[in-house]
Amino acid sequence: MSLHAKLKKLEDKAMAKGEHAVAAAVAHLLQDIDSIDRQINLVGALHEVGYLQNSLKPYWNAFRADEPAWIVRCLARLVIADHDYWALAALLGCDGPATIGIAMGKGFKSAATRQYERFDKPDVHVDTLYLSGMGRVLHPILEVGYDTREMINVDMGRARALSLDNAQWQSGDKLGTGGLSLSMQAKLPHGAWRSVWTPFTAQEAGGLT
Repeated sequence: MSLHAKLKKLEDKAMAKGEHAVAAAVAHLLQDIDSIDRQINLVGALHEVGYLQNSLKPYWNAFRADEPAWIVRCLARLVIADHDYWALAALLGCDGPATIGIAMGKGFKSAATRQYERFDKPDVHVDTLYLSGMGRVLHPILEVGYDTREMINVDMGRARALSLDNAQWQSGDKLGTGGLSLSMQAKLPHGAWRSVWTPFTAQEAGGLT
């Protein structure tokens, strides 16, 4: 089955299930199937409505022939938009260290790293990045969390800003406590969250909790 035919089938299925955002994203992509932004929108919409990794993978494979270019475009969107959940979710499944490296090449700096355990899966390494800082306010915030065995992104976060309680914070200090404004999080195998304000507490090694 051709990609066009698969997408048309997906559109019909999404309409039947009431997944109107997915149906709209597919219809938009079918008008310009080579548009990377429209591809990103579809992948993000699929994650948002609950598609699991095995269902997302065919679209990752179809659209990410040039994964670095995909990462670059997602990051470019996330730098300028506070509500672009689809660009955030579209980074799931990409190479984690590559995502961090590309982000840092675009000017992001590392504020902290941490690692957390999962019940039946490998640990997740998380790097908390920010583009610029003004005193105790860092913005925007990008969190890249990847599976330490497969090295793919499984936990992505983005916030407009992190406001730290420590007014004397300087680069290299532990982050301490504060709050995230307009934050989003996307996880594998599933999970999509948005929040206007989220309390923030760094663990001993630093990082968001």
